[in-house]
Amino acid sequence: MGRTVGTLVVMLVATALLVPTATGAGFGGLEQQSVDPDVVVMTADVEAGGDAAWTVAYRIRLDDDNATQAFDDLQADIQANPSAYTDRFESRMQGTAGAAENATGREMAIENVTVSTREETFGQTYGVISYRFRWTNFAAVSDDRMEIGDALSGLFLDSETSLTVQWPAGYQADSVAPQADERGNASVTWRGQQEFGENEPRVVVSPQATGGDGGNGPFIVGFLALLGIAAAAYALQRYGVLGGGEPAEPPATMVESDDPPSDQPVAGTDADAGAPPAELLSNEEQVLQLLESNGGRLKQQQVAGELDWTDAKTSQVIGGLREEEKVETFRIGRENVVTLPDTDVTGRSGDEGDGADSGDKTQS
Repeated sequence: MGRTVGTLVVMLVATALLVPTATGAGFGGLEQQSVDPDVVVMTADVEAGGDAAWTVAYRIRLDDDNATQAFDDLQADIQANPSAYTDRFESRMQGTAGAAENATGREMAIENVTVSTREETFGQTYGVISYRFRWTNFAAVSDDRMEIGDALSGLFLDSETSLTVQWPAGYQADSVAPQADERGNASVTWRGQQEFGENEPRVVVSPQATGGDGGNGPFIVGFLALLGIAAAAYALQRYGVLGGGEPAEPPATMVESDDPPSDQPVAGTDADAGAPPAELLSNEEQVLQLLESNGGRLKQQQVAGELDWTDAKTSQVIGGLREEEKVETFRIGRENVVTLPDTDVTGRSGDEGDGADSGDKTQS
């Protein structure tokens, strides 16, 4: 049953952006036109009672005039007739929740479905279509302990999709399975391509322990308060506010300067612009960005280590990029090296092995 739930979610992600298009003068006859998102970000914000506020965001890269015009048309259609999109989305999500209900034994419902559109710019511009809804009883709750994920058992994430699970402040993660690609104080994120097991994904959270300082909490707070008072008194006396003296000249580090610190990026420069967040990049884009930031060349093991991927996943992604002629690979000794096309491979460093044949192209 868990596998069925996962399959339904995959079908939802793959088909939720089927776009009603007008035929003739109005919307009397609807054809379905597929829109292929570049990135899909699924986020479940789980509440203490087990309900979850969900967002499924489809990001479409607006990298040419055709893509921009297509998104503008889609945005206008959604704004003119949002129910044509929310009704279809809700119907499919109700099917997913129904399968999860049968698998878990908890009554579930999909409520308050809305859709919105916007443009976002993170280094490049995306058109974003976001569905939001409430999934009741999404997580299992027992004595303040929550088990999150049994409604998604067997979920499959394709290479363009990520899943983020968030839990309330004041809770801590007791266990996470499988290992997440990214962890925050109150969240975990998995990125595709990834197929979860029968009992995955799972996150078990419980209220954070309090009073674990052996009863010394009030003493520590009081001690810190005294430190703060003493520091304030010293500062007041140091600058002449106490004792009636003339204020002393403050240290140079406290004087404001019109010039920014040398080790800080200046607003508006390339350093300030930064790169798009990782969740906006596909696996292939992450590899290309990593290569670009390392002079167009890295060992395959370094790529796996930097992105925290398995060897199998790294080989699969690089193999696809090589087939698309977006990267080239060659072997040095027993290691594969990945380069961007036209990257000079003659100036390799000595630690990559002497006598290696840079022309020995290989398959990852």
